[in-house]
Amino acid sequence: MDFPLLNEVQETSELCEIHGIAKVKLKDFEPFCMECQKEKRDYMEQERVKEMFERNHRRKTIETLKLDSIVGDSKLWDADFKNYIPDNEESERALALTRKFAYEYLDREKKFNTIFSGVPGVGKSHLAMSMLKAINEHFDPYGSCLFISVNDLMRLIKDSFNNPQSKYTEMNMVRLLSKVDVLVLDDLGSESSFKRDNREAGEYIQQVLFGVLNARQRTIITTNLNSEELEAIYNPKIVSRIYKGVENHIIKFTEATKDKRSKIKF
Repeated sequence: MDFPLLNEVQETSELCEIHGIAKVKLKDFEPFCMECQKEKRDYMEQERVKEMFERNHRRKTIETLKLDSIVGDSKLWDADFKNYIPDNEESERALALTRKFAYEYLDREKKFNTIFSGVPGVGKSHLAMSMLKAINEHFDPYGSCLFISVNDLMRLIKDSFNNPQSKYTEMNMVRLLSKVDVLVLDDLGSESSFKRDNREAGEYIQQVLFGVLNARQRTIITTNLNSEELEAIYNPKIVSRIYKGVENHIIKFTEATKDKRSKIKF
């Protein structure tokens, strides 16, 4: 292959201070060392590769939370520990425990699930998101965290039945939810039924949840249900996996904590 510019390169009497070889001159450019230029190109290529690796690594870890989460209520993205306002002893204890559990999850060797349970509207999802944000920010090295609204997850998976190109296929979602370091399953139980006369979760829903929970050791679950209701809705194998290492990691709200959502009065 012919490079005409090479014919215009002229050797000079000036030596490179680093390599001790003669610098060359090309047209009106300042004399330069060919070896220095080669090293500079090699360094820039190495930096480009490192940047690509870092970008890819961040996408698979710290950026997973923002890019892959399925959050039913977009206001939850504003949730953090600073703007959770306890209004009684129960919610103060919940905040303290949530901070404690978040710190424990930073130790990758600790395998346990956390359950937030109790009446709706008391801030379970707020605390779970706050917990996940803190873990995601302080993981060292980077880790992957994911917040998933269970009801929205099942809707998206079902929508994918008619769209094979959807990224929300059962296979893709079970794989994603299974491999992240810490996962929040938000509002577990709401996906089963809104009817009081039939609360048992469908077989397909249970299949998906089992596929996820069976592969996991570190999951945070929020639910409006108590243990008896969970056991009535789900197969014992799923319940067993929900309870993995959950001892001393249960945050339960009662009616002592008021619904923080606005009320409409007539």
